[in-house]
Amino acid sequence: MSTKKRGQRKRKVEDDTREGKGGGPAHGEGLKEKVPPRKGQGKRKMRGKAKYIGAHVSISGGIWKAVKDSVDIGGRSFAMFLGSQRSWQRPPLDSKAAEKFREACAEHGFEPTYILPHGSYLMNCGSPKQDIFEKSQAMLVDELNRCSALGLNQFNLHPGSSLGSITTEQCLEKIAQAINHAHQQTSSVITVLENMSGQGSTVGGQFSELRTIIDRVRDQSRVGVCLDTCHAFAAGYDLSAKGGVKSMLDEFDQVVGLHYLRAIHLNDSKGKLGCHLDRHEDIGHGKIGLSAFRDVVNEPRLDNIPLILETPGRPGFEYAEQIALLYSLCEN
Repeated sequence: MSTKKRGQRKRKVEDDTREGKGGGPAHGEGLKEKVPPRKGQGKRKMRGKAKYIGAHVSISGGIWKAVKDSVDIGGRSFAMFLGSQRSWQRPPLDSKAAEKFREACAEHGFEPTYILPHGSYLMNCGSPKQDIFEKSQAMLVDELNRCSALGLNQFNLHPGSSLGSITTEQCLEKIAQAINHAHQQTSSVITVLENMSGQGSTVGGQFSELRTIIDRVRDQSRVGVCLDTCHAFAAGYDLSAKGGVKSMLDEFDQVVGLHYLRAIHLNDSKGKLGCHLDRHEDIGHGKIGLSAFRDVVNEPRLDNIPLILETPGRPGFEYAEQIALLYSLCEN
């Protein structure tokens, strides 16, 4: 399938080559604002220069193509999968493909700090099923090694699920065990835990659960957190309220520590506050609302980290338009 220059979007459980559907801009606000230029693409004053907004892009046709896709949509950061989402068994990363990826990043000025690969949805490092746990642990090692080969220094994954057959405490312990094992088998790459919506028996919906995992990771210099706005809202953190973004970050700092915050996933929510549903919506079209995302892009504590869209996208309001909108909301 050919790659859309207006942006791709990440799909749950499906391969990242699929494309989405939809229609119309968010409240019509800011869509005439041009995407800020990347290095060498213009000299006009850049709004939101400390904000590295981008999107989850496809690796279809070669992992190096993710870089150009990000450039085409005006991204200053990006995420991608490192292999197929449909199989535990994946061919090794081709060395020539890795070299082309590194060269493309250098050519277009993408530093490793602003690239956050996303883990396979097959992984469940908290699984009570021993075979799944062992396969997940092995895949985590493989993913970290792929990051190293690509010249990247961080990797994002969903923590896991108890499947309702072990306690939350036991599940958190298994996740930390898998991370410690992967860190022993690899070097340097930071494992970034994503907060979850609290759907079903998944863990990581509460900041305290993320803190528990971190406390059990031996090398805490190699662990971090990515906050997903949709997941946080669905888990009960009211980003839609006045000052809600600030309140969430204050609580995160108190419970986990802002020094662990490595990235943000920018997603509006189809579901209401506290619904525990992981249902992403386009920016300004969901229950969180545009005002919260204005607060996000003007929050100094979110400077110089990747802010990555994983929204469905709709005609006329795909990744390029949503990135442009978010930059237009930046006040300086």
